[in-house]
Amino acid sequence: MVNENNVIELEHLYCKAGSRVLLGDISWSVKAGEHWIVFGMNGSGKTTLLSIIAGFNNYSKGTLRVFGETFTSENILDLRKRIGWVSSSFFDKCYRNETVLDIVLSGLTGTLGVTGMRTDRDVYKAQQLLSELRIGDKVEAPFSTLSKGERQNVLIARAMIAKPDILVLDEPGTGLDIYARESMLSAVQTLAETTDITIIYVTHYVDEILPAFDKTLLLRKGHIYKKGNTHELFTDENLSKFLRHQVEMEMVADRYYATMQVGSRLPDLAGYQEV
Repeated sequence: MVNENNVIELEHLYCKAGSRVLLGDISWSVKAGEHWIVFGMNGSGKTTLLSIIAGFNNYSKGTLRVFGETFTSENILDLRKRIGWVSSSFFDKCYRNETVLDIVLSGLTGTLGVTGMRTDRDVYKAQQLLSELRIGDKVEAPFSTLSKGERQNVLIARAMIAKPDILVLDEPGTGLDIYARESMLSAVQTLAETTDITIIYVTHYVDEILPAFDKTLLLRKGHIYKKGNTHELFTDENLSKFLRHQVEMEMVADRYYATMQVGSRLPDLAGYQEV
């Protein structure tokens, strides 16, 4: 049964690659205007889950509804335009020699490349977004020539150009320098506070969890471990069980920080002598 308040609904969703289960029995709903963290270790299925929601990946069985609709060949581009999707791990496989401007403008059509006529207004908006992200001088540069951080900022501009109803950020801080990372986090917090946009933020760094993100989905090995209120899930006890290692959580200036005592035998195995 469709819940009109939900902009995203997944029911018993599975995604397999051959016999390998990437996602298993995912049931999750997101209401309009909610702000969610998706948290988990590498390989937990975070990118796979969000690429399916953004309409850029298929699933094996189950149900997915976005804005009350299932993806079809007729509506997928229109639905994609309403979902801003930032994921370097996904788009780095798609883009190489495409120019920065063409990639940003593709966010207006829901495609991977530019289709149709580009208007002066669209180009101007793309240039303004890129300038704000400090890469305004790279408009005609091929994607493959950019640094990791510059590529990430191109994808952020691509996600924002169509003024999406849902913003899906897959580890958007990856590759950004300290200024760019804090600027991005500030922009996300401002969007959450001043608009009705729905935001899903994927990370495995607790210090990126902003105050606006009051909902969390914990993923482990392709399955939902827990979901609920962020302040209830990010405790010493719960995260220690989730990560299977002792964790001490601390809140400083409305940001989470985690401390873990982790040793390494790497120097011994490499043959170094103690000094």
